[in-house]
Amino acid sequence: MRLLPEVALSMWNRKIVVCLAILAGMSFSSFAQSDLEDWSYEKTAVKERKVIPYRYTREANVKFHKRIHRVIDTREKQNLIMHWPRNAFYNVIYQAALKGPNKEGGVQAYTSDSLDIGAAYSEEDILGRGSQEFVTTIQDPNFPDDPYMVIDTVISIPFEPNQIKKYRLMEDWIFDYNYSDFRARIIAIAPLFNQVASGIELGEVPLFWVKMDDLRPVLVNQEIFNPFNDAARYSFDDWFQMRMFSSYIVKESNVWDMDIKYFEEFRDDGLAALLESERIKNDLFIFEHDVWEY
Repeated sequence: MRLLPEVALSMWNRKIVVCLAILAGMSFSSFAQSDLEDWSYEKTAVKERKVIPYRYTREANVKFHKRIHRVIDTREKQNLIMHWPRNAFYNVIYQAALKGPNKEGGVQAYTSDSLDIGAAYSEEDILGRGSQEFVTTIQDPNFPDDPYMVIDTVISIPFEPNQIKKYRLMEDWIFDYNYSDFRARIIAIAPLFNQVASGIELGEVPLFWVKMDDLRPVLVNQEIFNPFNDAARYSFDDWFQMRMFSSYIVKESNVWDMDIKYFEEFRDDGLAALLESERIKNDLFIFEHDVWEY
């Protein structure tokens, strides 16, 4: 059976159109992939994720509530993932705080864990935090030939976010009677740095505080390294919500609102303070165990 010339020509034109469409699609795909860093395919799983909101908690259903502060040390093996060179957490949180709440991808930085909007940091305040100033003597430029003519000058060393090695978390442990579960919810996070004044180290203090609810929209699209499978990487938000970090408790709610290390019985005994931290952790575990009936 032979086709009419007009029908054969029409079918031939259709084949040409289909071939051109396939070639156009291939060229577009190659162009799109050329914008990627070093992947052979387009990775959008993490970049397109949305924040999963917390479930509603009714106050009448909260039968137990404890405010806990803990510290994450990135030098611990389990926490090394936070300083993955391709996307270090210190860059994520520091840049978000510098942008401020009025820019996309920015958050409000607070001066303390009270998270009071009246005591918030500006971009200039954050840049000034952590910087060090030293007074030294230099040759007086007006008398370059006289070695005894010197003047005092102030040298300022700007703060580098890669100096951040620890993070402080403020979280609530809540027993919800309605769901019969005991869970933790991170309220805020603060990078810690060694404060230096006049060449004297004053110890670790928070660089700033950030609400986790404000930071989650930023973290949910920030990829974190997965040591088991590069095709199944998760976000920093997943990492915090699944509590995949290692930490130790430094404070529980108390009438003096003080850290463990500032109590008189633990002030000069670091081992005793660590044991007290473990006691608080164990008490939370025992409480959760005791609310169940076997």
